[in-house]
Amino acid sequence: MNINELVAKRISELKQKERLTVEKLAWQGGLSKSCVTYALKGKYDIKISTIAGICASLKISPAEFFSTFTEIPEVEED
Repeated sequence: MNINELVAKRISELKQKERLTVEKLAWQGGLSKSCVTYALKGKYDIKISTIAGICASLKISPAEFFSTFTEIPEVEED
């Protein structure tokens, strides 16, 4: 699994845990719905500012967000 997929999976887990819609997650984090939807696809590089907005929405730190990342992600070469 690559880093984008790991981030998307974590966002999805936390979103479901907090019972948030994409719209509410985006709104609370000062993000657009399309920005969150883009991150949830797991196919594209995600800006750290997007992760920060998602963390703000969930009221967690970036360290807590990444705390479950126990595997070394695959690196895709360009």
